[in-house]
Amino acid sequence: MRRSFAQGVCAAALITALAASPAALAQAVQTAAERVFMDADELIEDRSAGTYTARGDVRLASGDRVIYADEIVYDIANGRITARGGVRIFEGGAPAQTADEVELDDEMREGVAYGFATLLENNGRAAAAAALRRPDGSVELTDAYYTACNLCEDASKEPTWRLRADHVVRDVDDSMIYYRDVRLEIAGVPVAYAPRFAHADPSAERKSGFLLPSVDISNRLGLSYQQPYLWVISPYQDLVIAPRVMTEVNPLLELEWRKRFYSGEINAEASFTYGQEFDADGDFGPEQLRGHIFADGLFALSPDWRWGFGVQAASEDTYLRRYDYNESPEESDALYAFSQQRTLINQLFLAGKGEDYYFDTAVIAFDKLQDGFDDDQLAYVTPLVRGHYDGELPMGLGDFDFDFNLTNLRREFGDDYTRASLGLSWSRPVIIPGGLRVEGFADTRLDAYRTVERDAFNTTIDERNFVRARGAAGIDVSYPFVRPGSRYDLIIAPRTAAIIANGGDPDERPLLQDLETVDFGRSFLFDPIRAPGYDIFEDGFRIDAGLEFAVRDREDVYGLEAFVGRSYRLSGGKERFGPASGLFEDDSDWLADVEVDLGWFETGASARIDSETGEINRIDAEITAEYGRAVGSLRYTELADEAAALARESLDVSYAYALTETWSTFYRGSFDLDAGEGRRQEAGLRYRDECTDFRIFYQRENIQIGNLGPSESLKFEIVLFTLGGVGED
Repeated sequence: MRRSFAQGVCAAALITALAASPAALAQAVQTAAERVFMDADELIEDRSAGTYTARGDVRLASGDRVIYADEIVYDIANGRITARGGVRIFEGGAPAQTADEVELDDEMREGVAYGFATLLENNGRAAAAAALRRPDGSVELTDAYYTACNLCEDASKEPTWRLRADHVVRDVDDSMIYYRDVRLEIAGVPVAYAPRFAHADPSAERKSGFLLPSVDISNRLGLSYQQPYLWVISPYQDLVIAPRVMTEVNPLLELEWRKRFYSGEINAEASFTYGQEFDADGDFGPEQLRGHIFADGLFALSPDWRWGFGVQAASEDTYLRRYDYNESPEESDALYAFSQQRTLINQLFLAGKGEDYYFDTAVIAFDKLQDGFDDDQLAYVTPLVRGHYDGELPMGLGDFDFDFNLTNLRREFGDDYTRASLGLSWSRPVIIPGGLRVEGFADTRLDAYRTVERDAFNTTIDERNFVRARGAAGIDVSYPFVRPGSRYDLIIAPRTAAIIANGGDPDERPLLQDLETVDFGRSFLFDPIRAPGYDIFEDGFRIDAGLEFAVRDREDVYGLEAFVGRSYRLSGGKERFGPASGLFEDDSDWLADVEVDLGWFETGASARIDSETGEINRIDAEITAEYGRAVGSLRYTELADEAAALARESLDVSYAYALTETWSTFYRGSFDLDAGEGRRQEAGLRYRDECTDFRIFYQRENIQIGNLGPSESLKFEIVLFTLGGVGED
């Protein structure tokens, strides 16, 4: 029979109140009840010694603190509690603390534990031969260690890593853990030592201190060592100061600053160095201050409206590549961004978005990272305004979209361009009995232009102002056939669209600023207006036709999808796309897509096939397979259209093989098959478990940018979970 509060701990108060009045006795019982509650299988009272001994699944509680143990001895006279055997201590929502034996005061705020271990926030773990708990909640450990790795109960296997120290203090006020005579052990082997060391408590959100360093070796920079320091300026602002020392060039200072405001935030990164330019042959040019800055900010004006800015600048076109920086920010809150175009963009913008509208306006300036290019030829966008509104007509007459676009381009050297466009589109889909889907649609647009054309000497040779109206209308019909099966469903879906658009006066054509071509594919085939911009409007009467075929597994594991289609022009075609677009005066290339999913094997390909010769003008194919411990992928692209300005053929390869549960090898490569060269390759070894992620790999980039030739480097990346990481990520 279990004994609980009235028969147990409360007896201490009763003994001292035997001669008291009933009211005093009740007060004593109430006071004891508020302090301590005990529950156990067996309770032994020793009145002469003033102790209570509880045995068998013992539970002792005081406020939000609870202790479980095999045995607990409560010494009333000395106000001490001793717990033995499988001791577990819980306090509020904090993780459990365990020990072989614990001695505490009667309020369970201060004490000492032997054979102590605890699980910290974020999966951190600490253990010690002895632990002393202070009244403020701080803990001092002797002969202790800290790790984020899982521990074997029988200690048959050492953790992947741990910090072992003679003395450790967990300071709850500073949210820090301090070590004395600390060693970093890898698989039980000491690899580093420090007389003093500290890191933030895993429960702390942010703390100032040194971060793990970064180390790599490259043919451009030599051996590089970067040591970042995090300075937490306030709860809303921090700065990372990261000097980088390199054996082949002068040192560099890198800064990363973040600040949050009531309505938004600013993020900035910058680097500075003083030295010469360099290439594979050595240094050249004057010594001077060089560097870069990427910054962006985003602020809320209301729940639906925000404004922001983006700043990107470098001291010279090759600075970012020379010092192994990305030529565009990896993450940015700015509205516009370029990828893989070696163009920096500076902008100031305002944007709003609601349930049925979108609006933004921006002023933009560009900087092209190309040696010998005159940036005065780049346009200043002053401004770009875009607006969109979705609406629904009454009585189910369909949906409409209203669009507005204003673009103003100014150049220091070259042509100027201004255009304002108003667009209105309507659509109304209907399902006819029998499953036939019919959708009617119409688009109309009014464009107003002002263009200024200049010659090679930047002298104005022509100014034009004109207005043009464009419109298109059509009908889109599809009829999917579905045949359900016990294991597979078969779907055949033919689709046809008829579209007519007005032509235009050849004199009402602007100097083209939009793209002259389109990446013609399945997603563009049935678009009423297939131009990617505003300056080309595809006129005439055309028929678009396509057929989709699919076999789908009922359990959504296996599947096959295929599509074939093309476009036929019956009239018009005065405004055509570029010769390599696949869209011609009378018809288009054939489009063909296929996807196969076998679970462990997936493949897909899309092709553009010449309608007259049957030759493949473009193909994009990808294969992904996972078998046993291996996973790999191939991506092949070929643009072979004779009308294309630049034919190209490329192959991307990735492969990984799991040697064990934790060790694996990997390879990634990008190849220019036209040139017969690899453009980028990585190969290395990786270790990953529940507490560690380590990679060592060789990287080569074979790209000629300005005076910078190929680069080779040996990189190290390691993350010790809860402590931090080393590497590019």
